Amino acid sequence: MMDVALPANMHQGLSQEGIARRGWAYSAEEAKAVIGKSEVALIDLREKRERERYGKIPGGLHLPYHDLQENVSSNGVLSTLAATGKILLFYCAFGERSTMAVQAAQDAGLTSAPHIEGGIDAWKKVDGVLDDGSGSPVHDPAVGT
Repeated sequence: MMDVALPANMHQGLSQEGIARRGWAYSAEEAKAVIGKSEVALIDLREKRERERYGKIPGGLHLPYHDLQENVSSNGVLSTLAATGKILLFYCAFGERSTMAVQAAQDAGLTSAPHIEGGIDAWKKVDGVLDDGSGSPVHDPAVGT
């Protein structure tokens, strides 16, 4: 998906830094402090194979990026969650897809929709917990977790 995400991001003039300047980003450390709170809906935008290979942040809702437009529509899953007052906290592998998701959510009127800057890659670097879907921790020797 990076071959889609990065050029689209550049075309739209979006950047993780620009999203952060608008207050629409959480650092991985900040995310660790809010994940699991009842007012936060964690949204995993990665593909199924990415989740299987690299693990996932526990408690996340899997809504792949390719379904984003449908999910932010007025009757979509994300709009429904936002209507309950939830913060929609997006993440992906490195933060590119989630940056675009933040902008799409904002464009759809979902104003409480930040992302984890740097994605799951940044999450791993701050020793964020991952599991493989069965509740078992994932250990990534390349990152040291």
